[in-house]
Amino acid sequence: MYSIKNSNPFITALGIILYIAIIFSLPIDRLFSTDYFSEFQIEYIVLALKMSALFTVGLIGIKKVNLLSLSGLSHSDKWSFKLLNCIPIYLFILGILSFIGNDITQVQISNIILLFVACMMVGFAEEFIFRGLLIPLFIKKYRYHKNGIFLSIFFSALFFGLSHLINLSVNENIPQVIAQVIFATFMGIFFASVLIKTNKLIPIAITHGLINFFFLFRTLPAINNNSEVITQNLTDQIAGALPSILLFFPLLIIGLIISRKINREVTLKKLPTQGNQKVIKL
Repeated sequence: MYSIKNSNPFITALGIILYIAIIFSLPIDRLFSTDYFSEFQIEYIVLALKMSALFTVGLIGIKKVNLLSLSGLSHSDKWSFKLLNCIPIYLFILGILSFIGNDITQVQISNIILLFVACMMVGFAEEFIFRGLLIPLFIKKYRYHKNGIFLSIFFSALFFGLSHLINLSVNENIPQVIAQVIFATFMGIFFASVLIKTNKLIPIAITHGLINFFFLFRTLPAINNNSEVITQNLTDQIAGALPSILLFFPLLIIGLIISRKINREVTLKKLPTQGNQKVIKL
């Protein structure tokens, strides 16, 4: 019988991406009529519902693996190095600056609440799956490798980035989607390192959700942003994708620095049984 606790994390990660692809292919939007909801409301109601399904899978998976310390959900572990969670605040500020000066007086409070809820569901779903679930599985697999902690951080982040390739089904701007894969991987490395260092997953999920919220706030209906659909050639698409990569590049650097400061022995003690561990040099 298949057991996620003893499964190969690569197979589990691929299964998760397949599950995400299936969930996002479901035409749930057809259940909502534009007679009662705006297109914006339908989009984010559907997003919240789909992310709730992903969050549920992540939560069940974490429970099955039963390595709450490594998942950052153990009540007995102290929340350490709290200031690390404040690093992405620069993204909050940039997100706010992106809509300052726009007319927001006509924005409906209900749409703001809907956007906030949907973004928080994205944060919790993705963090519980790609950090809370995959990190313990990868650490368990690579516990005997000298660089096992970094490999666990890297592979969990890589699969997080690759999961954004699913956006190709709804976004014809290929360079933009590739940029999403890259900066999501950067963000994944940072969040995975912070998770292991701080012992807490929920603050990371909240931070993730807030980043999405502040950057998507300008997409709210009735904001006077004078946005127009502009046809771009490939060169323009690539040029437009580069800033988002550069925006998240500091998180990659900081994440790599944090990963080098992680105490391997302390982290491995969170596994239920250690035995005599032999370190394999890569």
